[in-house]
Amino acid sequence: MIPTEHRLPRAVLDELAAGRGGAEGVALLRAAQHSKSILLVRAIVLLLRQRGHPDRAAVEAAYRLLAGLRPEVRAAALAHPPAAAWAFGTAALLGGADPTRTYPGLLAAVAATAAVRAGVTADLEVPLAEGAAGRLDLPGLGTAELPAATTRARIRVDRGQAWAHGAGERVAIGVGSTDPRWQPVPRLVLAHHGLRLSLLLDTRSWRHVPGIGTGHRIGGELTPAWRSRLEEAWRLLVEHHRPVAEEIAGAIRALVPVGAPRYGSRSGTFHHAFGSVAMSLPPDGRSAAVVLAHEIQHAKLAALTDMFALLEPGPPELFYAPWRTDPRPLDGLLHGAYAHLGVAGFWRRQVRATATGAARYRAEVEFARWSRAAEDTVRVLAAQRRLTPVGRHLVEGMAAVLAGWVREPVSALAAEQAGRLLAEHRARWDRSRTPTG
Repeated sequence: MIPTEHRLPRAVLDELAAGRGGAEGVALLRAAQHSKSILLVRAIVLLLRQRGHPDRAAVEAAYRLLAGLRPEVRAAALAHPPAAAWAFGTAALLGGADPTRTYPGLLAAVAATAAVRAGVTADLEVPLAEGAAGRLDLPGLGTAELPAATTRARIRVDRGQAWAHGAGERVAIGVGSTDPRWQPVPRLVLAHHGLRLSLLLDTRSWRHVPGIGTGHRIGGELTPAWRSRLEEAWRLLVEHHRPVAEEIAGAIRALVPVGAPRYGSRSGTFHHAFGSVAMSLPPDGRSAAVVLAHEIQHAKLAALTDMFALLEPGPPELFYAPWRTDPRPLDGLLHGAYAHLGVAGFWRRQVRATATGAARYRAEVEFARWSRAAEDTVRVLAAQRRLTPVGRHLVEGMAAVLAGWVREPVSALAAEQAGRLLAEHRARWDRSRTPTG
């Protein structure tokens, strides 16, 4: 497996700086992320060889199998978001002082997934995760329940049929398996006006990602409420936000359900898991659409920062962010501004798509609020000396877009309410940082 050299055309960078990028930009970012995963997997193999790890032989066999597969099959397996995040975390831990908290054998499970999907003849040993004897997780494919004594499974693929073997038992796996011991990963397919979004709900594979599987409340089923709200969100995005929907369709591959906070909702992306969106159950379809429009911005910017440094190293500094209750470091402020450029753009399009009434008023308030908040924040970013040339180009691109948006008219009542919300947020933030007593 050889990573590719990647270049980002200036025209695409200009589009990304304006908060867009389109299907072309997303495809270029995704290709670069695949090369990143190849480099990480190669590092894992070399580190296991250096350390004489007991799973070295299984991992090296998996690497050879992946190298011999068609590039698109290999890319699909390695680009599965929890697999990509696992590769980053595992390489980092193996290269550090404490490699014991890793599960390098997951690469064998990733290779097994690829072999099953491709239908190629294969015979792979897959070490199971510590503490998970009898449970074989194949990222993006499913989970096989084997006898509890199983600590190392075998995956055999022959003539398009696949089985998992352990402790003398065999479980049929893959598409078409009716064995009750096989649980396929649920998939939600959304389609509207010719645009398709396919989301895997692979909650089990995230357990193996260092720092994520233990640090987040990941879990939940694909309930009718999830389906209906995401279907409504997809219709809204395709009909009124088509360019954003095309970016989402080209980038997002996995939905990560997380528990809701006590108040409101929660969403986010994982930097090294390109193509995933974490969110709690949204209250309605429009809220889900806003989350997707917000998180695709984070995904694009995270992938861009893997290609280019946007900030020079510097002393820790914290800044006010109009969308947070806590102060943010400079990189977090940049991410937040880019994401809220996307949020403001969503509500701007909603204003145009909504004729009258309370829905239009809400869209005007949200557009005025977030375009002003993002512009104020971009002005702070523009004053920072730590911006690299690419970082400054990004900030200048955002500034140019927002300068036009804040001049666009909204109703007087909406403008007044937006200003009130911004002022109230800043006042609460200032009060929370005023010493008492």
